[in-house]
Amino acid sequence: MPNSHNPNISIVIATYNGAAYLREQLDSIAAQTVPVYEIIIQDDCSEDETVAIIQSYSAKLPIKLFQNPENLGYIRNFESALSKAQGEFIALCDQDDLWEPEKLERLMQTIGTKSLAYADSMLIDSDGNPMGKTLSEKLRNRFIEASSPLCFVYDNCISAHAILLRRSLLEHLFPFPKHLYFDAWIGACAASREGIGYIDEPLVGYRQHASNTLSIHRKSKRSFLEKLLSKEAKKREEHVSRAAIIGDLLRISELDETHRSVLMRLQQAHASFESRWFNLRMFFLLVQYRSLLFAITRRNPFALAFKKSIGLKLYRFLPFL
Repeated sequence: MPNSHNPNISIVIATYNGAAYLREQLDSIAAQTVPVYEIIIQDDCSEDETVAIIQSYSAKLPIKLFQNPENLGYIRNFESALSKAQGEFIALCDQDDLWEPEKLERLMQTIGTKSLAYADSMLIDSDGNPMGKTLSEKLRNRFIEASSPLCFVYDNCISAHAILLRRSLLEHLFPFPKHLYFDAWIGACAASREGIGYIDEPLVGYRQHASNTLSIHRKSKRSFLEKLLSKEAKKREEHVSRAAIIGDLLRISELDETHRSVLMRLQQAHASFESRWFNLRMFFLLVQYRSLLFAITRRNPFALAFKKSIGLKLYRFLPFL
């Protein structure tokens, strides 16, 4: 049984055609300064050498390999793999990153009685070379400790590859929501329980390459009219999406009455965007809870509250607000 002096740590990896970088990741796990109880790896029908590489590490790492009979997709595969972890603590892991040797040890020191701990990440290129910028700098966000799910309504500072969570949190996570990113969902659920700890230091090399979500794409040239029309459509989509994300957050079992009330009022406000000139109640609500709702962003909270409260009717007259 796990205890405070020798806690059981599970590592969970969802793989798919990861042969190019998987060896480096597994080597960085093998170099950790604390022992690992198990490494759950669930492969989603890889067509390269991923499975053979995993099997070649089975002699020196406590790997438990699961192979899907059919492709589930990344989110469902990761959710399924996570549900299999048996350790008291669980570290989530991408197939192409690099861990600092003390990553698990530092996260264990930080988590204390909290539900989750995480750290910053250093961006690395496809060859593993540091790019001179951390993930927090790339996103221009505050990476914070949190004890309220309201922090995750408009932003996210939690990346799955950088977290350690308690296994007791799992019963509150499944199924993953449809609209909120699953790492933000994990963060919001953890914040609603015993809170989140943070290490302001990069403990993961987060690899950037063509298939990565932070890759830069060339923007197409559009006319002035096309930009106006697309911006209006984007505004509509933002409000519909935010109402759906808030609906996901309302699923959290540990919500207190204050948080639930704020979320319900915000959801109604976003849903009424098209029929409004300006939503004064939404503006005052955002300002009242700005320290939580805008805790992650570095932008001015009063300006954000004003912009989010503008209805479609006014926005059509002032489309650049």
